[in-house]
Amino acid sequence: MAMTSSVKDELSRLSVLKPCCRRSELSSLLRFAGGLHIVGGKVVIEAEVDTGSVARRLRREVHELYGHTSEVQVISSGG
Repeated sequence: MAMTSSVKDELSRLSVLKPCCRRSELSSLLRFAGGLHIVGGKVVIEAEVDTGSVARRLRREVHELYGHTSEVQVISSGG
């Protein structure tokens, strides 16, 4: 595991308790790893992350903070 992946994995496991900090973290993740799209007349949030722990945290935070369920798709690299 590369150092950056190791750091991302470690950070994704930290507990953030204040709702304002959780929203800020979620916003930053989506800003740098994702985007908003309109698909079939609905808003879709997409994020591309390289560790499962970050994907799980992103999914959990969206659900706990905003009450929306989400779907995770694992796509292997084409390298």
